[in-house]
Amino acid sequence: LSRAGAASWLCGYAASPRPGRNRAVAWAALLWGATVSDWLDGPIARHFGPTRFGAVLDLEADSWLTLWAAVAAWRSGGLPAYCLIAPLARYLVRGRRGFSTPMATARWQKAAGAAQMVVLTGALAPSRSLRALARRLGPYASIGQLLALAGRR
Repeated sequence: LSRAGAASWLCGYAASPRPGRNRAVAWAALLWGATVSDWLDGPIARHFGPTRFGAVLDLEADSWLTLWAAVAAWRSGGLPAYCLIAPLARYLVRGRRGFSTPMATARWQKAAGAAQMVVLTGALAPSRSLRALARRLGPYASIGQLLALAGRR
């Protein structure tokens, strides 16, 4: 739920009239959602016992965070608009195949998702050099994620 909260904050950031203004706070929210809260939910689930709802919520919170991180990066000038295609396509693929179908199963698919999140984190970073690097790597991460979506069964 904290990842969904971080994604919701990024949604508000992306919708603000001047989304480049509080970039450091957006970056911190993304770092929290993509690292700390993601690392904590596994041990918590193992301690209290995993549930089917928890597994679906975990995946949806990851996807929600990725989507709003991409929108925030685009709105703040960190990434071009075409980098939104992969996070949006995920919802088209998911809706067509059903929400009970597992998404990332192969290691390369998980790596593509991780690469996409690294690029999004760089695109929202306070550092201009990291944002410039993210802009250069953004197309490759997007293509990798689209291939991962296409390869899911």
